[in-house]
Amino acid sequence: MKGRNGVGAYFQDLVTHLGQEVERAELVCPSLEEPHPCQGLSVPIPGDPTQRLFFPKMRELSALVWEMKPHVIVIPGPGIFSLGAYWIAGKLGIPVCVTFQTDYDRLVQLYWGPRLARLAGGLLNWLNRTMFRGSSAVATICESMIADARAAGARHPQLVGTPLGAEFVNSAVTPLADTVDSVLYVGRLAAEKNIEHFLALAEAHPDCRFTVAGDGPLRGLVEQRRKELPNLNFLGWCSRERVVAELDAHQVLVLPSAVEAFGTVALEALARERLVITTPVCGINQWPALARALTVAEPGERLADTLTRLRAMTPERRREQARAGRQAALAMNREAVEGWLQVLGGCARQGAAMPKPRRSPTLAVLRRLSTSQARPGL
Repeated sequence: MKGRNGVGAYFQDLVTHLGQEVERAELVCPSLEEPHPCQGLSVPIPGDPTQRLFFPKMRELSALVWEMKPHVIVIPGPGIFSLGAYWIAGKLGIPVCVTFQTDYDRLVQLYWGPRLARLAGGLLNWLNRTMFRGSSAVATICESMIADARAAGARHPQLVGTPLGAEFVNSAVTPLADTVDSVLYVGRLAAEKNIEHFLALAEAHPDCRFTVAGDGPLRGLVEQRRKELPNLNFLGWCSRERVVAELDAHQVLVLPSAVEAFGTVALEALARERLVITTPVCGINQWPALARALTVAEPGERLADTLTRLRAMTPERRREQARAGRQAALAMNREAVEGWLQVLGGCARQGAAMPKPRRSPTLAVLRRLSTSQARPGL
């Protein structure tokens, strides 16, 4: 969903940048605040009712694709929206670029029992393999996922960076204070994020102010701990503008995840010239320029000890690390857009060699239905 998870934020920012480089870039993405015209009914995702599985309005989606006649359709892995776009692209002979940004096996293991996890993970991996075989390009966001993508059937997966929203780049930053006395978590309150480790960190450092910004199935746990810890504040879900303000108001962002393909919020914190603590599993650690500006917890090290290590550094050393982080984040932003333009250009060039699409009676019916009624918002 737009602005509600890492993948949604990723494509929201990417489309904004691409809109300045290509004739037209359209984001077809479910949104709670501004529903897209192609957005249909939805159901809660099992294990996390704060996230929803949306069904596309295929009539509207096919009409939009027919109107745009895009050179490339980009889809973010297995999902109902993605499968709808993948089907339309195949019928119209449009090259598809699939992105591989999530370790689905780990996620389903966290949320569901062993039998259901094997079933769900097998289904998701089968969908990935199917789309990889029919795509013209596969892109992923960290080195370790390239091997995973190859194992799942991608022939030549390509590494791309992560773009930043203008909110994190264009406004002036606030210099770090001399002391580290405020720590922030931003993200979903879900099992894979290890939010309980952040709460334990707040308990271990009572002289620091801790803030949680986000929503998810573990919201109740955070609200309970807020009653018990006087140094813990809970904001709930925040707009991106509020996230920028909170990053500027704190000295450290902590990303305590157990599963994290990249960690966009860590990049956003670096862009705001803030200190960042990550766990060893975070994909952002695999980008050398960014890793040099991160404080990565050692394997088996408690986050409380990692924060103590960061607080023991001199103020000037911390400021140098923060400035290096902002420079690396801005460089990543530029390289991500350039990398995506190369991937999309190569994908689009393959369109001329694709087989001529077969006539689809189903698509023809959808087109007739879309032209028989006015389509507000398209």
